[in-house]
Amino acid sequence: MLTLMKNEAVNLAEKTGWTFDFAAGFLAGESARARRRVPAPELLAGTDDYALGVQIGYHYGEAYLAW
Repeated sequence: MLTLMKNEAVNLAEKTGWTFDFAAGFLAGESARARRRVPAPELLAGTDDYALGVQIGYHYGEAYLAW
């Protein structure tokens, strides 16, 4: 499962030009949103690439990719 998420993050990063950390965070945030779970408070307030990806993925999901 972890390898699958890593591959998805690599593919998303290549497709969008994002860093790997941002793409992995985006997928984690999108996953949390789909499961109706709130990510850890540290991730919702963080400013590193992974935390920003989680925030965007959680709040906007795939709608953000259409921008």
